[in-house]
Amino acid sequence: MKINKIYLKNINSFKGEHRIDFTENPLGSAGLFAIVGPTGAGKSTLLDAITLALFNQIPRFDKKISKDFIASAGSILTKGERECAVEIEFSCKSGNFVSKWWIEINRNQNLNDYGMEITDLQTGQLLPLKKSEVPKRNEELIGLSYDQFIKSILLSQGEFAKFLKSGKDERGKLLEDITGTQIYRKLGKKAFEIAKEKGQALKDLRTNIDTEKRKLSTPEQEQVWLDRKTEIEKILLDLDAQLQAFKTKIELKNQILNFQKSITEKNERQAKEQQNLNDFENFEAKKLQIHEKAEPFQSQILQLESQQKALQNLQERLASEEKSLEENTNLLNRILTKIGDLTKEQNSLNLENALEILQNFREKLTQLENQRGAQEAAKKANETQIEEFINKISENSLRFDYRQITDTIIESIKNVGITHKATLDETYKLAQISALEEVQGKRELLAEEHRNYTALKQFVWEYVKISEDIKREQEQEKQQTAFITSQKPELEKVQVLIKGISEKIIQLEKEKETLGKSYNFEKDRQTLLKKDEPCPLCGSLEHPFLSHYANNYVEIDLKLSEAKKEEKLLNESFQNLNAKLASADVLLKNAIAKIATFNEQISSIKVKIEEKKQALKLEKVGGNTEIIDAQIKAIELQQNALNGIENKAEKLKDLQSLYRLCSATRILQSDYNLLVIKIKELYGGANFEKEYNDIQTWFVKTQANIQSSNKTIKELKDELLPKQKTFETDRVALESQVKLVGFEDLKSCQAAILSSENAKALRDKKQALLLAIQTLIEQIKEQQCELDKIQAKDDVSVALETLLAKQTETNTLQEQVRKEQVEISVNLATQNQTKEAIQRLQAQLQILEKDNLKWELLEKYIGSADGKKFATFAQGLTLSRLMALANRRLVDLSDRYLLDKPGEQDEDELMIVDQYMGNERRSVKTLSGGETFMISLSLALALSDLASKNIKLDSLFIDEGFGTLDPETLDLALNTLEKLQQEAQKNIGIISHVESIKERIATQIRLERNNRGFSQIIIK
Repeated sequence: MKINKIYLKNINSFKGEHRIDFTENPLGSAGLFAIVGPTGAGKSTLLDAITLALFNQIPRFDKKISKDFIASAGSILTKGERECAVEIEFSCKSGNFVSKWWIEINRNQNLNDYGMEITDLQTGQLLPLKKSEVPKRNEELIGLSYDQFIKSILLSQGEFAKFLKSGKDERGKLLEDITGTQIYRKLGKKAFEIAKEKGQALKDLRTNIDTEKRKLSTPEQEQVWLDRKTEIEKILLDLDAQLQAFKTKIELKNQILNFQKSITEKNERQAKEQQNLNDFENFEAKKLQIHEKAEPFQSQILQLESQQKALQNLQERLASEEKSLEENTNLLNRILTKIGDLTKEQNSLNLENALEILQNFREKLTQLENQRGAQEAAKKANETQIEEFINKISENSLRFDYRQITDTIIESIKNVGITHKATLDETYKLAQISALEEVQGKRELLAEEHRNYTALKQFVWEYVKISEDIKREQEQEKQQTAFITSQKPELEKVQVLIKGISEKIIQLEKEKETLGKSYNFEKDRQTLLKKDEPCPLCGSLEHPFLSHYANNYVEIDLKLSEAKKEEKLLNESFQNLNAKLASADVLLKNAIAKIATFNEQISSIKVKIEEKKQALKLEKVGGNTEIIDAQIKAIELQQNALNGIENKAEKLKDLQSLYRLCSATRILQSDYNLLVIKIKELYGGANFEKEYNDIQTWFVKTQANIQSSNKTIKELKDELLPKQKTFETDRVALESQVKLVGFEDLKSCQAAILSSENAKALRDKKQALLLAIQTLIEQIKEQQCELDKIQAKDDVSVALETLLAKQTETNTLQEQVRKEQVEISVNLATQNQTKEAIQRLQAQLQILEKDNLKWELLEKYIGSADGKKFATFAQGLTLSRLMALANRRLVDLSDRYLLDKPGEQDEDELMIVDQYMGNERRSVKTLSGGETFMISLSLALALSDLASKNIKLDSLFIDEGFGTLDPETLDLALNTLEKLQQEAQKNIGIISHVESIKERIATQIRLERNNRGFSQIIIK
């Protein structure tokens, strides 16, 4: 994975748009580059931008980024800006992609939710992803999770220094966090929990089996229950037969009682129905007779009622029309009064000319309204232009109510214009031009001069820097030459001493061997010699040679040991001195090579300086850049003046236009206000057209209503008179007829007439009473016959109460026997269920025991309540791997130290092996700051190798840590990083504020802050 480009917009101190392209020179060819700048300039922000665009996370904030977090923390979005964005273009196995993150403020001044997207550069298409899916997709494309990414590509030295000096438990936790191996702790804990759970399940199952076994009854008891069950079945059969016989006899006696009760009830109902029939004949039958006498006159009475209702309707309509005529006449008089009040023409107003007078008034008012509309449109158009000019000019002193222009406002516009013209003239003077047409040419000329002076300043700075580098390397060459010259004779002396002591050791070893042989011989011969007896060989009575040999052998052995110690010290001295000379020789050769390289660079820079001098027509340029800086500052002053001159000229033009527009608008506003007053004096209402239409409509409508009412009244009177005569004649004739049949008048005759429903109901009621009486007589006869048949079968010698008592006694006995039967059945069923349950539990126990075997083994070897057992084992393997990778990197930085794990006799801290001190092992806490950095850097690079696994990483950023190094160690560290860059072809960025880093690494991303606190990116 390789990061190709970074794009930022309004991120923290980076206001506006900023781009870094790692594929273009100088970054594209440099490989190793520095990201430098003062504290707070935004060096770490560049790394934040990478993880924000890819994963919506920032290492310094341990959480996902959201709009609420941005609003509360006041971070990421540049203060005062409405939107921000980050884009990262990267290459991976799957191709080239751009991952983008952005957020913005809406018109309600609240943050919208953030957005994320990925573009495939090969197709130019957006990947169809939700924003929440983008980080996961980037993980798949890159091959690294967020935690792996920040530990493989973004390396922080502080984290590894902390890891280096922590205790075992803390180191294990840090190692888990750094390498992401928390899974082993979880696995160990999970193995313990599952084994515990499975073990408890086995224990519970065995307890359940024991509990079930205790529930079983004895086999003897089970056989007793079976025998009693068979006996009860026979008893129940006898009881069922007895109960069936009782039931039959009881049912027969109950049937006799039911029939007797039913016959009694029907006799009572027959008597009641006969009484109802008698009551009907005495009362309701007479109403039916009178109805049948009056019924022939019913149609004539109804026709007479219809004529009476028609006369009432005509009379009501006549009264309504007369009332409507009166109301419309009053309404017309009120309308005439309103027209007179509106037009102020009361004296000459009448029904004939009212509408004409109203129309003339409307035309006069319409003409004035049209004039007002035209003037209002012109006034609003001017006011709109004035508002646009005010917003465009954006002058606090010109914030006024443009709807009421006064002389004071016009005067203030004039004064602002005069002041602005003076400012514009001063700007022309600063820019050293006399007209606006000269701006573009002047701008291009100044831009060219600024580029040349800036380049010249850079070349001079490089010249001075390389000159200082040459002096430093010449001093190094001098020091190493002097050291080699002074120490070579010492090395030769040590070589001579080593040669002499080696020859001495050889001689002493020969003497020791000779004495050893003689001593052994004499020792063997001593067994043949006896005190005060002559030697068989020489005849001497004294035997001193054995002690003589022994004393000489010990003396030679001591001399040999001292000689070997001296040889060891001389060899160590020789190795140390030889190593120092070899190191000095390497440093001398490096210094000579660097001096040659620097001389070539300074020759090239001299040529470039001469080219810029000719372009700028300069005769001499010193090593001090203050004069160049002053010239650049003078150019920038002119450029700043040019940058604002066009806007200022346009603003003056807008002020002049605003002055003319406000003067004209003031006259329009005055004329408009006078016309509005004139219209209000003529008509003070809210809506004349509605009022006019309402008056006209009601005037015409009311006149038409009056004419219609007069016509209708005449027609109703003509129709009413003949119908009244006809009605009276018919009424007298009918009344004479009803009196002849016995009715007093029409009213009594009409009252005697029943409705058809009531008459039918009376007839139906009489028929129903006759039918009910006949039906009951027949039913009583049938039931008496059935009763006689059943009584013939009944045994009258046994009473019903006796049968019921015997039945109850037998039922009680049956219930007792059945209860005993149920108890026995339950006991037997429970016994069988318990046996089956035990069999099932035992089968489950066998399966669980077999299944739990693997969990017992896992719990034994890796399980623990806190997961520490397996985590410690995994941490040991990971630490060993990390130590091996770190030592491989450490060889390039120093041949003195190796990292090692703590031994059984050591405390729980990491150890280092000092190869310069006879492979002495000691704690890493004894290291100096520079030594700690070198080992931390080795750990960081090793972890990058470990975390990335099989992913090829072509980008690497190292954040701080170089400030603790002395110049020699710093050069060694940078040489190692250059070697790593050349071997792996990585882009390596070093983030630092150390001045020697800036001098050592030529290619730089410089972050510079302006006087407003915002940063800009300069790549050199």
